[in-house]
This record gives sequence, C-alpha cells and structure tokens, in this order.
Amino acid sequence: MNSGRTTNFLFVLLLFGCFSCSDSHKTTHILFVGNSYTYRNNMPAIFEQIAESKGEQVEVSHITRGKYTFYLQAKRKKLYKAFRNQKWDVIVLQGSSRDMLRDSARFNKRTYPALDKMFGMIREHQKDAKVYFYMTWPYRKGDPKTKRFSDPDSMLHAVAAGYDNLKNRYHVPVVPVGKVWRSYVVKYPDSRLYLKDNSHPTYEGSYLVACTMYSAIYGKSPQGADKLAIQNQEEYERIQQFVGKEYRTEEFQSYLRAE
Repeated sequence: MNSGRTTNFLFVLLLFGCFSCSDSHKTTHILFVGNSYTYRNNMPAIFEQIAESKGEQVEVSHITRGKYTFYLQAKRKKLYKAFRNQKWDVIVLQGSSRDMLRDSARFNKRTYPALDKMFGMIREHQKDAKVYFYMTWPYRKGDPKTKRFSDPDSMLHAVAAGYDNLKNRYHVPVVPVGKVWRSYVVKYPDSRLYLKDNSHPTYEGSYLVACTMYSAIYGKSPQGADKLAIQNQEEYERIQQFVGKEYRTEEFQSYLRAE
C-alpha cells in the first residue's frame, strides 16, 4: 500500500472512531416530575452523580412541588413548557402516595384525565422519550388516616395496585421503588430510610431511590458507584448490593415490561 492510500485509510479509521466515540457517549437528558419524594435531598442530583460515576453522560432536571398529585401537575404551565421546548430521552412521573389509596371514582374523575392530558403532550412533543412511572413507598406505619391501610404492607399493596393500573392503561413501565424500599426495611430493620415524620426519605432513603432509578433506566447494577456524601458507610454498601440483587429479580423485571 502506497503512502497516499495509507494516509487516506488511517483518516477514515480515525473519522469512524470519532463518530463511534461520539455516539457511545451521547448525553441522556432525563426529566423527573413529582413532589417531595423526588426533590427531597435533591434525589435527581444523587441519581446524576451515580450515573456519572458509572461512566454515563447524563443531564438531569426536575419539575417538582410539595404535595403535588398528577392532577395538580397537569395544571402546571412549567411542565408543558418543558415538554414543548426541550428534548428529553427519559421522563419519570411520580404521583402522590395517597392518590393510590383513593377509590376508583376519584381516579376516573381526576387522576386519569390528568395523565391523559400529560401523555397527550408527551406523544405530541416527546414521542421518542422513554416514560416511566415511579412507584412510591409506604409510610413507616402505614396510612393513619385510613384503617385498612394502617400498616405498611397493606398500604404498599394498594400503592402497587394503583401503579399496576397505570402501567396497564398507559403501557408504560414502572420503577418499583416502593417494593425495593419495603423489602430493604424488612431485611434491615435497623436501616434509616425514613425521617422522623415516618414518610419522607433521609439521605439514605433518597440514595436507595436513586440507585433503583439507575438500575431501571440503565439496566445495570449500581454497585461500584461513588460513595457521594452518604454518612453511613455500612448502609451505603448494603443499599448498592441490595438494589443490584433486587434489579435481577423477576418481580422487578416484570414492572419494566410494558405491553
């Protein structure tokens, strides 16, 4: 091969390599929509740091407000502006835990119309985005306002059933955070996932959420991610290992299958 052909050949290889490198390092833009279960401890930023420490290129934003339901989110101009004006690869939708405890009449009157409106906007402006529902966890002692949900397992059963209904209606996968959370608390009763209000997450709780989100969205175990600012080293290691194992279970995978 003469020097001219060799130079051209090497240039083509270099060009192909650059394209391959660029494609393999495409930045993923992720939007979290929810309430304090999402923004507490800045969970989206924890998720972003976990993903980056595992070699992903990602930019994460969130549209959140305390106590907001799907019904209230559907009224926000800020949400629809985000759907119209920016390209998202992944959109994660989180509703109120108590919404899942309501009767079907309330779902039909409020929750379904709100989500129908959201998904209409997503189909119009974000048709290539991967959408997930974010299943929340039960309160530490269940819901004190409703007798039949006054323990964590009965409350989780109702919350999970609500997200199952949404999964089937909208054909969208569910990140089963609530299932992973409850399984972790049962296995490790000394864990500190809850704040004193028995509802909101500590930093460790938000870290478990972020790890679960990472496994669901990227299809990988969070083990090996950087330690970030977590204080309890033992719990940090347990969370990564536990989520990695839960991700591989059939139950977890079944929530990610949307037909």
